[in-house]
Amino acid sequence: MRTMAWDHGRCNFCELEETFVIKCEDMAEHFDQLFELYVDYAGGNISLNPERTYLLDEHLQFYWSRLFNTNVLKTKDVKNLVNQIGRGSAFFSEVLFERPVEFKVLTNIGAIPALDLQLKWQSFSEEIKEKNRFFLSEKIDTDELQSIFERLAVTYPKDTTFYRARISDEPLEIAQLGKPPQKSTTPGRANPVGIPYLYVSESEETTLYETRIALHEGITIGKFIAKEPLSLVSLKNVADYGPFEILDRGFSLEEFIQYRPYLQRLEHELSKPVRKQDVHLDYLPTQFLCELIKSLGFDAVEYKSAMHKHGYNLAIFNDEKLECVDAKFYVIKDLEYKWDNN
Repeated sequence: MRTMAWDHGRCNFCELEETFVIKCEDMAEHFDQLFELYVDYAGGNISLNPERTYLLDEHLQFYWSRLFNTNVLKTKDVKNLVNQIGRGSAFFSEVLFERPVEFKVLTNIGAIPALDLQLKWQSFSEEIKEKNRFFLSEKIDTDELQSIFERLAVTYPKDTTFYRARISDEPLEIAQLGKPPQKSTTPGRANPVGIPYLYVSESEETTLYETRIALHEGITIGKFIAKEPLSLVSLKNVADYGPFEILDRGFSLEEFIQYRPYLQRLEHELSKPVRKQDVHLDYLPTQFLCELIKSLGFDAVEYKSAMHKHGYNLAIFNDEKLECVDAKFYVIKDLEYKWDNN
């Protein structure tokens, strides 16, 4: 593969001055593995919004959301850039670059093994909630899940900071901010009844959203520090993974494209907020998922917060690796709600 030669000057696409630049033809070989994924496909869209179709530059921009820096590149700039890179690609054709496209691997639905995995997950979820609890007829392919989870592994270094909050009328001591006692542990999305996990967030703000605290209530927020590295499975923002990051994680692009909807389903299930009206049986599938991750030797699972747009949470299985080093008490003085009419 041709070595990319960096220079310093003005970018012809975003018009930034005195920045690192590279010739489009030098990027063509690196984009070949992306262009090769696509096929001219005039039917309904499968991988993105089914209400419309997408040209190649549009699909690259929307499906691989972090591939281009849209803070500095306008839509027309992305189109121009893709076309210029494509001109030097072995996969260039007028049809591919000027007509609606779709992933080749998704155009033959019957050949997608991950679709079968999704159907099995649905059947498994229904059985464990409604029919059988311990001896299941619908087996989950745990070997396949293990392979996926191991490639989604993340390690947070020692001294990484996390936060946990508890609503309280008065300030709580550090010792009161850990996981709940075993006998009083209610079931959650990640933990079964009687098996406590330590739930933490990446920021104080996310903990406030997660507790759904009311106006004028008090809350104590504990600051936790990782005493040693934390090994975990990350199921947050699966759709944000870029193509080259995917390759670095050991997935082939075709493989990840097939598994992405399934992983997003698991991410969504874990991120759902626990509500008072929930039936605890609804938590069984995700509890099984977390038990599997724990059995593989991971310290935690990470997932997106449903309450705070940019936040994320961790269910810590091995809380001995964290230490609460500080506690602060707050009283909520103001709340802001946003809504729409959908």
